[in-house]
Formats: sequence, C-alpha cells, structure tokens
Amino acid sequence: MKGTVVATWIKTMENLHGEELVNEAKRESSWNTGLMITPLMNIEDDMAHDLVNTVAAKANTSVSELWQKIGQENINSFSEWFPSYFDGRRLHNFLEMMDTVHKQLTEMIPGANPPRIIPDIPEEDTLRLTYRSKRGMFDYFLGLLKGSGVYFDKDIKVNELSRDTSSEQQELVVDVIFPEPIKTSKTFSFNKLLSLGIFKSIESKLGLAVTVTTTIIGFILAGTDSQLWLPPALGLLNGGIGYLVMKGLFKPFGLLNQELDEVGDMNLSNTISVDSGDEFEEVFEKINKIKARVREDILFLKGGTDDMYNFTGELVDLTGDMKRVSDNIAVVVDEVAQGATEQAEETENSAYIVDNNVREIENLVETGSQSKEQLEAAVTSIKESAGEVKQVNQMINDIKEAFGDVNDRGIQLSHQVEEIMEIVDTVSEIAEQTNLLSLNATIEAARSSGDSRGFAVVADEIRDLADDSHKAGEEIRHNLESFTREVQALVDGISSQFSNLEESNKALDKVTAANQESTENIEDASEQVMEIVDNLRNETQKISEVIEKLNSLAAIAEENSASSQEMSASVSDYADKIKEMTDYIQQTEKLVENFQESLTDYST
Repeated sequence: MKGTVVATWIKTMENLHGEELVNEAKRESSWNTGLMITPLMNIEDDMAHDLVNTVAAKANTSVSELWQKIGQENINSFSEWFPSYFDGRRLHNFLEMMDTVHKQLTEMIPGANPPRIIPDIPEEDTLRLTYRSKRGMFDYFLGLLKGSGVYFDKDIKVNELSRDTSSEQQELVVDVIFPEPIKTSKTFSFNKLLSLGIFKSIESKLGLAVTVTTTIIGFILAGTDSQLWLPPALGLLNGGIGYLVMKGLFKPFGLLNQELDEVGDMNLSNTISVDSGDEFEEVFEKINKIKARVREDILFLKGGTDDMYNFTGELVDLTGDMKRVSDNIAVVVDEVAQGATEQAEETENSAYIVDNNVREIENLVETGSQSKEQLEAAVTSIKESAGEVKQVNQMINDIKEAFGDVNDRGIQLSHQVEEIMEIVDTVSEIAEQTNLLSLNATIEAARSSGDSRGFAVVADEIRDLADDSHKAGEEIRHNLESFTREVQALVDGISSQFSNLEESNKALDKVTAANQESTENIEDASEQVMEIVDNLRNETQKISEVIEKLNSLAAIAEENSASSQEMSASVSDYADKIKEMTDYIQQTEKLVENFQESLTDYST
C-alpha cells in the first residue's frame, strides 16, 4: 500500500478515536512504532490491516464499521493532502478520475497493485463504478462514496448491483445515481438524416443534398417555358441550397468552437458525446481522448505537486527539529568540551590526592602491622591469664568442696552431741529414780528393827551416789550444751563462709566465662585486624594500579577535551549546513507552491 494512503488512514483514525488510542494500537499490533512514512513507501497489507483491526477492538466497534468510517472521513483527509483533486471539481468528475488517480499514485511504487475503479455512464444521471481489488475492501470503498457525496454536497444514492468474492480479483459493482444529468450528449438530426446510414463524410452529404434538391427543382421547373431566367435561377438556387446544407452540416462546428474555447480556457473537465453520423463524431471523440490524456497528465502533476508540497512541509518541520537538535547538541558538546577540560584537571588533582592517600595508607598499614604484633602478644598474655584464672577457680572449687566436708562433719558432730545429751538425760533420770528409791529405803529402814540399820546405811550411800550422779549429769549436760553452742556457732560460721565461698566461686565462674568470651572476642578482633591489615595492603596495591590508570585517564581526558573542541566545531558546521538545507527546502516549497498555483488554471 502507498505510504500516503496509510498515513491518511492513521490520521483519520486519530481524528475518530484519539491519538493516544491509535498509539496504543500501534504498540499492541505488528505495526513498527519507529516507522517514518514517506510518500513512495510501500507498506505491507498485513501490517496496515492488523493496525486497523486492533484500533477497532480497542474502540469497541466492528472492523466493517470502522472501515466505512475511515473511507468516509478519508475524503476530508485526502482533500487536505491532495487539494488539487478536489478544488473546482464536480462529484462525477472526481469519481470518474479515481481509477486514473490510483494508477498515478502507485505507479512509482515497485510491486504496488492498486484497486481498479472503472467508470461507466449507462444513463444520463447514473455513474456505474466497478471496484476490483484483491484486497476486497468493499466497506472502505462504500465509505469513500458516502464521504464524497457529503464533501461535494450531493444527494446521491448508491445501489449495489453485484458482489463477487470468489475470484482473486474481488469485484463490487454499484450505481451512483445523481439528482441531475452528468453526461452531455448532442444529437445533430440533419447530419444524421443526410448520412442515410452509409455516408460518413461531409463532402458526400453535401453532394447528396445538392444533387437531390437540384434534381427535384429541375423537374419542377422543367414544365415552364422561361428559358432566359432558368440558368440564373438554378445557379442562385444551387448556391442557396449549398449554403443551407453546409450551414446545417457544419452546425457541430459551433459546439467544436465551444470545446476549443474551453480547452483554451484550460477547462478539460467536460466530455461531450456527439451523434451526427459523420466525421464530427470522430473529431469530438479525438478531442475527448486528447482531453482525457491531458487530464491524466495534469492530474499526475497536481497530485505529485500536492504530495511534494506536503512532504516538503514535513521535511521543513523535520529540518527545523534537526536544527533545534543540532543547536542543543552544540550546547551539549560545548559543555562536554568544557567538562572534559575540567575533568582532565580534576583527574590530575585526583591522582595526586589519591597518591598522597596511598602513602598515608601505607604508613597506616605499617603501623597496623606493628600493632598487629603487639595485639598478638596481648592476646597470648590474655590467654595465659585466662588459664591461670581457670586454675584459681579450680582451687577455689577444691576449697569449697573441703569446706563442704567440714560443714557436713560439724553437722554430724552436733547430731552426736544431741545423742550424748539424750544419754545424760537418761542418766539424770536414773539418778533421780535411785535417789527416790534410796529415800524409800531409808524410810523403810527407820520403820524396821535395828537389824535394818545396815540397809539404811547402804540406802544413804546410794542416795549420795545418786546425788553425785545427778550433779555429774547436770554438769555434763551444762558442758555439752556449751559445746553444742560452740559446735553450732562453728557450723554456722562454716556455713556462712561456705555460702560466701560459693557466691565467690559463682562470681569467679562468671568472670572466668566473661574472660574466656573476651579472650575469644579479642582473638577474633585480632584476626579481623590482621585481615584488615592484609586487605589494606592488597587495596594499597590496587589503588597504586588505579593511580596509574588515573594518570592514563588524565591523558585520555586531555585528548577527549581536544576531540570535544573539534566535535563542537563540526557540530557548528553541521548546524550551518542544516540551516542552509532548510533554506533550500523552503525555496523548493515556494517553487512547488508556485507550480501548484499555475496548475490551478487547469480544470480537470
């Protein structure tokens, strides 16, 4: 398909459904969004149809309805792009030339296969159009007819006669009925009468007319006796008859002069059909062919100049955009050149600063290496201290266990003293019972006879022994209670010290654990510090390599600065050339416009 036609379709769809929807359809369909359409471009049918189908789907309308709307609205778009095809033209002339226009618009596109729109005028008010195309875009064609009627303000009727989609060249035949006659026909009855169906030349008709009339008049005058005035009368009569016959036969000359005047006025739009039965038919037919041929050439020139004018206008806009872009590029290049110079200076300064920083880092690495050795010694000392703390902790644990044994034995001793006191209590009770028994014995001895005196003495001794036993038991009890209190005090003291020792042991355990954790953390930190020192050493080496590259970059930056300055000069030259090209294009546009104005004198 011709690029101009597809561009017109796209513009029409943008007018119908908005530019945003059409752009979305371009992205979603197989359309190349970066395509710049030129007049002679050949665009694939599938890509154009896919775009229209996608727009129809997004606009919630049928494809058939959209094609009819495109056809109807395209008339307005075509009139803007090709005003020469529309200005000063009548609708039937416009439709009759469509087949020629299609061929002219596409003949410069390789492989183009435009549709045929073959006109015929079967009746004075009817234009029969036969649309043939392998694409079968019948809805689009019907939309074009409807839009044409609206554009030219003609109340036409379109009757579909036949539709054939079975063959490769699909065909649609319609009759376009106009409210007034569209065909100019002129019949010259006198010329037809003298032709008798066999005489086509003017000479033969003139000879026939003079011969017949002279013969008839001769027979009429043959019965008279006026011999003197007969010859002059016949001469005058023949001359008059010849004049009248010639005037009748050459009546089409008036129409011919009118046609020549119209051609002289560059009006080639009318086609006249003459029915005279003589050579005038051939003359007018040749004039019609000449006018048709000239019409085709003028149409081609008009269409080409319209196409050239519009494309030149777009080219002017494009060169304007290019000039603005080149101006922006020139500004950017100047900024880049200035930036490149500053970058070269900053690169040198950065290389100098980085070099100093590397030296400081190297000093830090050296100091870090010494600190690493000191830290390793400190870690070793901390590990040894941690081992000694563990040993002290173990000794305290042993003392704690010994104190535990003493505490247990003190408790056992306290229990044994309690058992001894129970024995002493038993002895005291026995002494009291013995004392009571000796008292009873003394009483009984006093009641008895003198033979019982010895028994009384024994009873007294037993009582004395019981008293002594009681006193001894009390004293033992008293001593055991004192001993028990001392033992209890010792046990309490040992228990108190054991508790303190146990708390101290717990605290020492915590200290030992914390010391161990700190030792491990310090060891980890030491390893990290050593790793950092090693990394610093490696990074220092890498930074040294970076410094070398920075020095290289500084040299490159200086070269870039020089190149940017050269580029700035080139861009300035490019901008001047674009301005010069814009001037030439504007001059071309003016020439095309003048050519268009000169072609408006031709009415096709």
